[in-house]
Amino acid sequence: MSWEKDQKKRLAEYLWTEINKAILKSPDVQFSIKKLDKLQLLDYVSEFNLVLEVDKLIEGILKQEDEEKNNTASILEELPMRNEGENDREENEALGCSSNLSSLQWVDGKTLSTNEILFEEYFNQRFDEKHWMKKAKIRF
Repeated sequence: MSWEKDQKKRLAEYLWTEINKAILKSPDVQFSIKKLDKLQLLDYVSEFNLVLEVDKLIEGILKQEDEEKNNTASILEELPMRNEGENDREENEALGCSSNLSSLQWVDGKTLSTNEILFEEYFNQRFDEKHWMKKAKIRF
């Protein structure tokens, strides 16, 4: 029983360490720390302890994960389905596209998730840059 309690404690410490690493690697946090350092307010801020409501964090992450799954399902519904009777040339192009996608599975030394690969496929097939630029009011 004590082994299980010790393991839970180590997992909690690991989670705490990973959260701290993520916070400190955040560009916003780094910018704020540098700004406070220039204003010589780091000593004042260091007196405070960070209180993190882990239950709300977990709730938010799980909710976000559910939303991403729902978004993936809606994107898959929007993708056009090919009829079986289409000609071989289109099938060969589709195979070429999927082989390109498999070569794009690594970005910045990290593998892309299934959702990211599906997004890339959607982006390559259906994204209209001119319409997006017009909607975002961007002019070249």
